[in-house]
Amino acid sequence: MSLIIALCIGLAVGLLLQANKIRLLRQQLTEQQLRDALTGLYQRPHLFTLSAREVNRAQRSQSKMAVLIADMDHCAEINAHHGLHAGDLALKRLAESALKSVRDFDLVGRYSGEEIALVLPDTDYKGAMVVAERLRNNVKQIPITLPNQSEFYISITIGLAAFDMETETFEDILVAADSALQSAKKMGVDRIEAFPASIPVVSSSLNPAPSP
Repeated sequence: MSLIIALCIGLAVGLLLQANKIRLLRQQLTEQQLRDALTGLYQRPHLFTLSAREVNRAQRSQSKMAVLIADMDHCAEINAHHGLHAGDLALKRLAESALKSVRDFDLVGRYSGEEIALVLPDTDYKGAMVVAERLRNNVKQIPITLPNQSEFYISITIGLAAFDMETETFEDILVAADSALQSAKKMGVDRIEAFPASIPVVSSSLNPAPSP
């Protein structure tokens, strides 16, 4: 009888472990479907869903929130001069730099082709500017090395908007950040522009030398 009980317990444990394994695999598959294959960042629809929740939370708690939209400078020239693979490497560098520039609970997603969005809960205008400047500097510090060992540097231009009104939605703050980005691009590259204030940053060339 004890042998039968032991076998039953062993079978039950095995089935439980198998069920947990299946559950974890399903979670991993779902997570992969929600992330961009190239960068590993959240895909746009999922980013919007999570960000809308953060806006609702910020409205309830009357807390601050900011959004950055970062756009790769000279992306077409990078692809034309170095090839499409170089463009992919540049976008991956931007994604990696963005993740290193934010906190664990901040949201980072692929917004469009060579643009990414950073959603910063509990962050005011000044805090968002610190993150934007950190990202702008981080992304251009290390050269991107191609398989043929040639190297190039990248830079980004950033639009920033801070959320501080109960009536605003995530779409509202995205429009504001995108408006700031378009204004920045009209004035040059490698710079930050905030909505509605104008905070220009000195531009640099496509292949700037790293700081000593």
